Amino acid sequence: MKSSKDRERLLRIISTCVAIERKGGNPFEVEVKEALETLRKYLPHWSALEDFALDAATLNRISSIVSLQGNWIKHRSTTLFVDPLLIELKVKMLEPEKLLEIFRRTWHPVIEMDRLSNKRVLEAIDYWNQLQSLEDRLMKLPEPTGVLDLTSIEELIKARIVNEESFTGLLQKFWLELKEKVAGEGRIHYWDFIYAPSYEETVVRAYLTSFLVTYGFATMEIEPIEEETFLVPHMEPRELSFTEQMISFPISIDYDLWKEMAEGR
Repeated sequence: MKSSKDRERLLRIISTCVAIERKGGNPFEVEVKEALETLRKYLPHWSALEDFALDAATLNRISSIVSLQGNWIKHRSTTLFVDPLLIELKVKMLEPEKLLEIFRRTWHPVIEMDRLSNKRVLEAIDYWNQLQSLEDRLMKLPEPTGVLDLTSIEELIKARIVNEESFTGLLQKFWLELKEKVAGEGRIHYWDFIYAPSYEETVVRAYLTSFLVTYGFATMEIEPIEEETFLVPHMEPRELSFTEQMISFPISIDYDLWKEMAEGR
């Protein structure tokens, strides 16, 4: 007569099969061959009617799993199923150029078809064809040698946006103010730094801040998830490489936004 541990083993096989049938799991998690070998080994030793019933119940559940395995293979073969791990491995093995080409051929951006016409498509094609390459456009940009070389500063002085004081000196003072406000914190929120009691002064401070970032006096840190922007001053101005493509990050400062900031203070 077999022991209770042997009966428990068959009950575990039944339990596993039932769980996969009900939850729709992977039927290949059941080792069918091993389960049948267990039944073959136990069968000659059964004597009680309940043991034969347990043996039959186990065989019935194993048969159901075999059927599920057949359906599983048939379904995946007809739907051209590919294992996700296999896809990940193939993507990692692709060269960047090949991956880019695949993306270009399969990318279909969503557009408003009801607002698209043949004329507009032709106009768009002509526009892009007439554009110079980005490399050519960057080559035509003069490399700045200093803040005083900016021709737009004269226009700012004429428009009385800044006074007659040397713009370089003004920028140096603004940089020292940024370092003083940051102190040991490491960075300061962009809006906390540029805010001023008047809207006009706030705009000027935002403009000067753009020069601090452009000419290496500070770095702008952007946290896209929180949608927050911070300024990090440098202890010494950094030399920028204008041979690399620079990124422009526009920040809108309208009157309503400034008014909302003023009311919150």
